Amino acid sequence: MAEEDCQAANVEENDYTVFTFQDLEFEHELVTQSVLKKIAFIDNQIVSRNMSNLTPAQLEQFESTFRYFDKDESNTLEPAEMTAALASLGIIYSDEDMYMIYDQLLQDYGAVTYEAFINLLVDITEDQTSPAQLRESFRGIASDKPFVTELDLRVAHLPQTAIDYLREVMPSASNEVGEAEYDYEAWLDDVFA
Repeated sequence: MAEEDCQAANVEENDYTVFTFQDLEFEHELVTQSVLKKIAFIDNQIVSRNMSNLTPAQLEQFESTFRYFDKDESNTLEPAEMTAALASLGIIYSDEDMYMIYDQLLQDYGAVTYEAFINLLVDITEDQTSPAQLRESFRGIASDKPFVTELDLRVAHLPQTAIDYLREVMPSASNEVGEAEYDYEAWLDDVFA
């Protein structure tokens, strides 16, 4: 190395610069870290741009959460970091489930990268049932009738506890044969009002 050659020749100063090798090495390391952070940021922006099914507010929240919990700034999350990040978003799993999710992300992505984290959150948020989805499900069970019967609920293979609950909470009227017809439309309007 040049520094070793200078020391061997007893050259202790360089008239052309005030920087030592250590100074330059330190500055080089700072530039390298800065470039790596910029690359990670740009990669994250590309991933975010491709997530069209998330609102801008959700993307911003998910990105800031990821950056906050990525303590070592490696653009990946360790199991404890991922657990804390999800918990901060109100998503809590048992330790066993969390390890299963983490292992699945490792298999799919090699690490819990920003892309893996965002895709996990997309899966979680898409899995939430909206009022429109619930209404459509009842329409399917009722074969497009404006009411559902107990027989419709049984044919849909709902658990008995769910059937009992729905019979209690949904407004009903009896048809000409005396069978109860449950008004799921009115019930959903009331629940989601």
